[in-house]
Amino acid sequence: MSKSLRENLLSLLALQAIDSLIEKAKATLAATDNGAAALGLYNTKKKEAEALRALATKAQSEQKDAELKLETIETKRKHEEKRLYGGSVTGSRDLENLQKELDMLGRQKDSAEEVVLLAMDAAAEAVALAEEAEREQLQQASRFKKVRAHFEARQKELMAELASLQAPREAAAKEVTDASLLARYDALRGKKQGVGCAPVGEDDSCGACHTRVNSQSGEAARRGEVLVFCEHCARILTPLR
Repeated sequence: MSKSLRENLLSLLALQAIDSLIEKAKATLAATDNGAAALGLYNTKKKEAEALRALATKAQSEQKDAELKLETIETKRKHEEKRLYGGSVTGSRDLENLQKELDMLGRQKDSAEEVVLLAMDAAAEAVALAEEAEREQLQQASRFKKVRAHFEARQKELMAELASLQAPREAAAKEVTDASLLARYDALRGKKQGVGCAPVGEDDSCGACHTRVNSQSGEAARRGEVLVFCEHCARILTPLR
């Protein structure tokens, strides 16, 4: 037995209710943070930490080089002092030259000590910056994991909800026996944010855009004897019940 237009319109309204649930679930899924931004920030923090760690390693290497140079100067200075006071050098000119050498080594030692102190400060600062960046990297990794875990859990829920709506949707679509009406509805739904039809209220307002249509159109839509479209949003108007 074929359905009347009114019956098909009411079936269409029931289908719209299911489609609205589907659209809501899809919109919720699309709006759920999937962690992409958090991952991007983590990668940025990781690169920063790696760069600062490389600088810290370089600074530590420079500190070691400075310390080695100071150690070399100090070793040589002690050796020359031993020669000066050990009695192995007796000539006045040789002693004078040795003293000059020790004076020069003393100046080199003072300069090298300053370089070591500066290198130590630079290395300590570089290491502190690297460690802080690495802490921030770990914190961002933790934030990303939390966001991603929440997304995956929510995604699982919403996908299950969407799957559960497929059979009711197919059944509801079959209740609309007017193929051309169903095709119009689907076309409108694709253009109108997922809403292809809406009931008209007793005050002649469209249930989708909430704008009032003229009273004749409103009355005709409530009766469901002819196909009526909203004068403002162009959606199909259906009876309330």
